[in-house]
Amino acid sequence: MRLHRLFIAITFALTPAILDGQEVGIGSDTNKPIEERIIYNRENTMHVTLHTQGLGAGFSTGKIRSIYNTTYWDFDASYIRSLKQQKLSSGYLFSSSSFIYGKLNDLLVLRAGYSAERRIYGKPRWGGVEPRWMYGIGASLGLLKPYYYVVAVASNTSGQYEEVLEYQTFEDSNNWIDIIGKAPFKYGLDEIKFRPGVYLKGGMDLEIGASKARAQSIEVGGMVEHFPQGVRLMANNPTDYVFLTLFLSYHWGSRFNKY
Repeated sequence: MRLHRLFIAITFALTPAILDGQEVGIGSDTNKPIEERIIYNRENTMHVTLHTQGLGAGFSTGKIRSIYNTTYWDFDASYIRSLKQQKLSSGYLFSSSSFIYGKLNDLLVLRAGYSAERRIYGKPRWGGVEPRWMYGIGASLGLLKPYYYVVAVASNTSGQYEEVLEYQTFEDSNNWIDIIGKAPFKYGLDEIKFRPGVYLKGGMDLEIGASKARAQSIEVGGMVEHFPQGVRLMANNPTDYVFLTLFLSYHWGSRFNKY
């Protein structure tokens, strides 16, 4: 309990610092040197992410406050898997579905947050790379869906035992004779559980390309995410409350003016 309270307190304590620290260059900048004037004041980008526990994708909408600072509202969805899971094959000729032995749940995390980038140094007019520090905070919502198997179990019909196929979770594994494969995705959709959480992220964004109107960058960093209620993905693993991941993202989109 103390850990998640401390994490939440740190997350929201940093919010004023991020918000207030970015109020730079707002308003007219006609008195500034040409190289410091804002050409565009808005930025919208899509992104795809590869992280140490899965994949993700999302959307960001940003406000360019000066040539040094940009702030964003971030929205994304990310699939998280256990680092210990391993796919197996049943070996049945009529079933080509692989499965993950011992898996209890699939986890999809929806995130909404606020982030900021600060330029380290600019890139030449002909292009190149412009590095920026990136940091952000936000809220998470984990969608925990039970993982179902197609299994063979013994059924007593008319006084005789016979082998039948059923869709079951790993919690019923004591009754299994054999595993045929993974059940279709629709099984467990009506049993989804919600796990709210918070996250902190930080890293470096590398702006690439020569066009001012086109936003294109590669982002590298890390994220720590906390779910106070805990998340359990595998039967042989303890409940996880904190996920620490490293990520690599590709962002693309456009810059424009909005008055």
